[in-house]
Amino acid sequence: MRNIVAVASIVSIGLFACQEAAKPLTESEKTLAQIDSLETILFADSEADVDQKAGITLVRSYAKFYQLSEKDSLAIDMLFKAGEVSMGIGQGNLAVKYFRTITEDHATFHKAPEALFLSGFCEENINRDTAQARFFYESFIAGFPDHKLAEDAQFSIQNMGKSDEDLIKMFEENMKKAS
Repeated sequence: MRNIVAVASIVSIGLFACQEAAKPLTESEKTLAQIDSLETILFADSEADVDQKAGITLVRSYAKFYQLSEKDSLAIDMLFKAGEVSMGIGQGNLAVKYFRTITEDHATFHKAPEALFLSGFCEENINRDTAQARFFYESFIAGFPDHKLAEDAQFSIQNMGKSDEDLIKMFEENMKKAS
């Protein structure tokens, strides 16, 4: 019996000695945890009204992660998400700021073309600045003429400033012509 207790004691001491002390979380890890929590809250119910406060906090968390890990591709993706959420909560200027950072500082990022297009979209539909929208759409078409959104950018330029009623009439006329 003494042998069993002695062996158990030695094994226990050995296990405790081999364990590493828990490392405190880095600032990036803390920010990622906060992002995960906020995304869960904000995106839990797609039919609920947008929680502006949670949205702004999430955008700030995305931006903070980007600042902490700017060279990391995940950080650039977080910046893109910051633009998307800013757009979703009606913060057009903030969205354009994040999208422009991507297009200007990370032109090789796989979502850079979309960021440029979305800059135009925000200017047109949220900020109501048609001159800036036109600039971004034309830049998009010039830089990415074969992109799947090039036709959408061209359509937006051609129909900028038209009311919803005018667009509906135009579509109806086009449907009649096609029939």
